[in-house]
Amino acid sequence: MKKFILSDKEIKEAIGFRRNLHQHPELGYEEVETTEKIRRKLQEWGVEILDTGLKTGLVVSIGLGKTSQCIALRADIDALPIQEASGLPFASKKAGIAHCCGHDLHTTALLYAAKLLKGSEKDIPGRVLLIFQPAEEKLNGSHSVIATGIFETYHPQYIIGLHTWPEIPGGTIGVRKGPSMAASDSLKITVHGKGGHGAHPHKSIDPICMTGYILTALQTIVSRNIAPLDSGVVTIGKITGGTAPNVIPDKVVMEGTVRSLDPSVRQLIQERLETLLPSIAQGFGGSCEVEYQKGNPPVINDAHVVDCIAKAGKEVLGEDKVIELEKASMGSEDFADYLEILPGALFRIGTCNKEEKSHRPLHNSGIVFDEKGIVAGAQVLAQAAWDGFQDNPER
Repeated sequence: MKKFILSDKEIKEAIGFRRNLHQHPELGYEEVETTEKIRRKLQEWGVEILDTGLKTGLVVSIGLGKTSQCIALRADIDALPIQEASGLPFASKKAGIAHCCGHDLHTTALLYAAKLLKGSEKDIPGRVLLIFQPAEEKLNGSHSVIATGIFETYHPQYIIGLHTWPEIPGGTIGVRKGPSMAASDSLKITVHGKGGHGAHPHKSIDPICMTGYILTALQTIVSRNIAPLDSGVVTIGKITGGTAPNVIPDKVVMEGTVRSLDPSVRQLIQERLETLLPSIAQGFGGSCEVEYQKGNPPVINDAHVVDCIAKAGKEVLGEDKVIELEKASMGSEDFADYLEILPGALFRIGTCNKEEKSHRPLHNSGIVFDEKGIVAGAQVLAQAAWDGFQDNPER
């Protein structure tokens, strides 16, 4: 049985590549230098880069292409608009931009999975598509990849992605069947009243007062309309209203995010928001507009693909290095858009160790990732793709 294992030299090289990316992060759809660094490495190894028309990001093909078999692997390459505070010697050199979600690890893992697979290309009858995707943090970079038409051209049987996870140790992977990450929807609530003098509130209809009741009431959607064993989040992160302490404004605007793991719960939350909140405002003599914008769907991992990932992890990392995750994350990922097209799964690469900073949550300005995650990610991606051809040979 073939095992895909990075050599010590390759590990050192991969870590160096990742640290260079970390020092020079780029935001979504601006990953020009990042794309070129990936391209140069792939060209050095003789990997075929497909002409997709992507402005940033790449799609490459490894394999003989003699059969229609195809498996897709995906990593995201963009950074966050965050000022890094990790204290690392290779911290970001760009003010206000940093890889605090670990996409530099994702990119490097997929890149070195490409190197491993390229070394066995003559034994891959079909092809592996490796997608270096831009703009995941904008939650729409997946759309640019889908628009290239690669899925209609190559018809992958399934797709595999990976993501850092500071809740499990470096060198391990985490897997979960079914709902794994949440749908991400945006919410804007505009509360209309009638402005006036703060000393004469009875002559006005106070939208700030209405907003207080609405803010409290919308939380009852989660606590009283969603079943206790289901999951939902409604968070208001921004409230804007008023210009002076003694003036009652005409309106208040609230903006927030809605997260859910189940499509039926997602629909229920939207319906309750659109029904409950206007009725509260009407009770005060005002009105309320609810703008609900659906974003990415939930990441729902295919059970068979998860089994393939777990099998590969046990082969190249060891039985004890594959962890079954008990809980889904209410974070969101545009990897979910691919799962609307074909089966697939996203697994976690562990990135914590004994250091406190490695346990900080994703998007924390001071988080430090254990680089063992790169090795685990690269080896599992390559092994899972290889096993897919061996376990399901085209006849």
